Amino acid sequence: MLGFGAGRAVAEPALQYHCGGGSQLGQNTGLAALHKALALPATTNLQNLARTRFSTWLTSTLALTNNPSSALMLEPLVGDVAENESLGSFGGASSFILALHLDATRAQAWQDTLAKIFGGGGETFACKPFSGRRWNVAGSHSFWIIPARDWLLVGCGDDFSPAQAQYLSQIQALGRPVPALKEHWLEADMTTARLGGWFRLLQPARIRMTITPNGDGLQIGARVIETQAIPWKSGPWQIPGDLMRGQIISFTAGQNVAAFLNVNPALSRLPGNPLTNQFYFWAGDQMPFLNYMAWPEADASNVLNELSTQAPAALNPILKRFNGTELVWHPEARQLSMQNIRLFVPALEAVQAHDGPFLLLSSFPRTPGNAAPDALLSQIKGRTNLVAYDWELTGRRLSELQILGGMIANRACAQKSEGEDYAEIEMKWLEGLVPLGGATVTEITRVAPNELSVTRQAPVGLTAVELTLFADWLCDANAGPIYQ
Repeated sequence: MLGFGAGRAVAEPALQYHCGGGSQLGQNTGLAALHKALALPATTNLQNLARTRFSTWLTSTLALTNNPSSALMLEPLVGDVAENESLGSFGGASSFILALHLDATRAQAWQDTLAKIFGGGGETFACKPFSGRRWNVAGSHSFWIIPARDWLLVGCGDDFSPAQAQYLSQIQALGRPVPALKEHWLEADMTTARLGGWFRLLQPARIRMTITPNGDGLQIGARVIETQAIPWKSGPWQIPGDLMRGQIISFTAGQNVAAFLNVNPALSRLPGNPLTNQFYFWAGDQMPFLNYMAWPEADASNVLNELSTQAPAALNPILKRFNGTELVWHPEARQLSMQNIRLFVPALEAVQAHDGPFLLLSSFPRTPGNAAPDALLSQIKGRTNLVAYDWELTGRRLSELQILGGMIANRACAQKSEGEDYAEIEMKWLEGLVPLGGATVTEITRVAPNELSVTRQAPVGLTAVELTLFADWLCDANAGPIYQ
């Protein structure tokens, strides 16, 4: 998929990518919602914050301490990478190669800026048929830059020297380091074992991803190739359609997704684990916080009895550290509820549905209304290779999540806002996206014993939950990088 050819790195890359850059997206006449999102003043503020934070992180990671203004000087260079076509391989914080399509003025600006950061022009070195400059960084590492026609190669260390030689040879022969992107805007290849953050939740795998403009939205595709066959089995879908009432703005179904995850041991040992079973989530639109999750349990009442003692013991220490909540068993109502959340009390109970007994987690008691439309439920009925399905009205869901997130994770928000107005930037950006989101649909299917296929069609590429988590991570002053 990626045009890296025979230029195999000495170190196994954590991430390889090829991207057309923001300017290419800007030239696309479709993508109405995305263009509106990018034009928001709040998006500009978020982009500025992203450049600042990433430049500060680079300065620290690469030990660029010779000049106290290093982070500030790096910000325009980071902006060049976001705006222009680029490709690269990353093995870690101090081992990478980046090829960037730049005009002569910006390429010279890079050379001048790096000379100021490192306190001098560096050492000249030859890399036929071009020449570059190199600076010693953190002892054994070196930071280098090579202008090559209308491309600029930048890197740290020698792990990717074979790719460097291949890129330069291709630029000399064809004017480009790799063939131009044709239908895709982004191609990426990543190894989850080398990545941090949310990627640690996945079993070791290689992910090959593409993002393609498609009409008024983005089409995202991915192949998740596990290192070994995954013992996943499907069963007939037991959809609690009669429990799903009223206007639905979000619906998710999954089956044995735990097979592909590194599940928290405290959760995996509990009886009635929905991640090892089927689960169904839906959100209603009659009022805020109408969120429900149900999963079939043949002996739901007895499983609830076991959870009444085991779940508080396993999860309360985690919940109290996170946001001061706790699970409490109410024997008279036969409900296990989460206490200390404002306005509502999520509760777990055993219920009888048309398709059998279920455990039902509710934020509020179920409301009356028409049953869920069969057109929605038919997206999963009879499908034997479907691991997960998700549909949502992204703008409506995002509006609700802003309120819900502030109530549940208020401790994290307080940390973000300390010393910087990060929380205000995050809130205004998410508010600006609310009117823009249409329907986002994601499907995950098992196509081989060790392989998953992921497809998505979305107005702005991400779901409401993902947009919220992304903004939360970016606006968290204590957040780390996505790779080790």
